[in-house]
Amino acid sequence: MGLTHKLPHPKDKGTMKRQVSIDMLLVRIAEGYPLAERRYITRVLLSLLLVAGNIGLFNLQAQQPAIPIILQAGKNLGKSEYFVDYIYKYKPTPQGKDLNEDIIRLELGTSIVKSYSYRLWQADSALTHAANKSAPMRTPDGDLSPFWYYRDLTSGRTQVWYRTPLAGPILRYMDTPTFTWSITGQKKTISGYETQLATCRFRGRSYEAWFAPSIPISAGPNLFGGLPGLILELRSTDGEHHFTLDALQKRSADIVEWKVRLVKEVSRPQFRDYCQRLHKHPMQTFKSNGQKVYPQDEQGDFLSEAEAMDWQIPYNPIELE
Repeated sequence: MGLTHKLPHPKDKGTMKRQVSIDMLLVRIAEGYPLAERRYITRVLLSLLLVAGNIGLFNLQAQQPAIPIILQAGKNLGKSEYFVDYIYKYKPTPQGKDLNEDIIRLELGTSIVKSYSYRLWQADSALTHAANKSAPMRTPDGDLSPFWYYRDLTSGRTQVWYRTPLAGPILRYMDTPTFTWSITGQKKTISGYETQLATCRFRGRSYEAWFAPSIPISAGPNLFGGLPGLILELRSTDGEHHFTLDALQKRSADIVEWKVRLVKEVSRPQFRDYCQRLHKHPMQTFKSNGQKVYPQDEQGDFLSEAEAMDWQIPYNPIELE
């Protein structure tokens, strides 16, 4: 069972443009979600319709949003020594000029690193700790990274978690990335730290990384690492993905693995296949998840079934291979 969004049928184009009344919306949530999350997800989807008009679920050019979820504390993986925030700017399409922006946070220990979207975590945390989970709550703006990572710095093994759109299942797979860096003699100062430039080719893109030898932890944003120091800036040379240091503070805290519902174990090839299908054939992919979606064009008109099946979502993953 998945999530169903039942709106006026496409044949009834004249009944709805930019607003939908409550009696038109029926949201059926997978049985795995607790009641509080069902109410919250229903409210979020309704707010997307009533307030945002043609974004999110219905805009053919937008990324599909990840709905905030309740995060429960799981096992303790270790202790952090630093909290690091990066401003992450990326192009949702290679041909486009616009950049999306997020904040990627690292909880950085000597043996374990946790990396995630700080803005999406803020929305999750607000829901998790809300006394009244049915009360109105702000949803995160923009297209935020649906990934989070736990990287074991001893073995190099990384748990990759991916939130499928619109409260679909969460995919999890294991990865062991390897990096072949060329360290140059070029140096520059970032936020008071002397850094050194290194370059590499990784999964279809070339990168420049500025790392700080004075912070001798081999880590960086997402699953990047492999250098004799913390990466403070990372950019793909095509200009499509760029991480810059926003904040770095010493902080000792438990690095906790989140417990979430509706997790599906997959391999990395299965995950890549899913993402390609999601963006090339979103309607078929939503259907396979048990989700029903009736997309609109920019004028607010429902697409025909044939048009909906031709709909594609912009796709520019950081890992091309």
